[in-house]
Amino acid sequence: MSIEAIMVFPLLFWSMWTSYTYFDGYRQSARNLKAAYAIADILSREKNEVNAQYITTMYDLQKFMIADRSAVSMRVSFVRWDQPDERHYVLWSCERGENYEELTDATVLDYKDRIPVMADNATMILVETTDHYTRPFKIGFGDNEFSIEKFIFTQPRGYHQIAEAPTGC
Repeated sequence: MSIEAIMVFPLLFWSMWTSYTYFDGYRQSARNLKAAYAIADILSREKNEVNAQYITTMYDLQKFMIADRSAVSMRVSFVRWDQPDERHYVLWSCERGENYEELTDATVLDYKDRIPVMADNATMILVETTDHYTRPFKIGFGDNEFSIEKFIFTQPRGYHQIAEAPTGC
């Protein structure tokens, strides 16, 4: 019986650590997703002007909702679809953190397959978030550190103040 216990206990502990590690990773991914959806929803309902301080407040909200000490980044962009040109144009883009650069008319072409079909001159809010995650335990396979990235899109809900480019982004 003691020989069996010596053989089983390491496997039992490894199983518990692995289960906790996967649970923690999925929990962190869900937090990141909820934060991205919350920011997109808040922006889509905004009636007042969106400025640089507003975007910084959304970034602070993201950090608060993720509740992790890891580095987080966010980019909020406002794009328009032009049917005659068959392409998206970036009306404005603001980024916070170190992971993103400003989205431009040239770089938005890479997102054409990720943005849903839009009517001519329709607009879309894009929220991209990144959370650098480190596993609590090394479980023996896979990278111990990786980025959790989310890409959320939503349309403005009838208010047009968001269309104006925020100053100071």
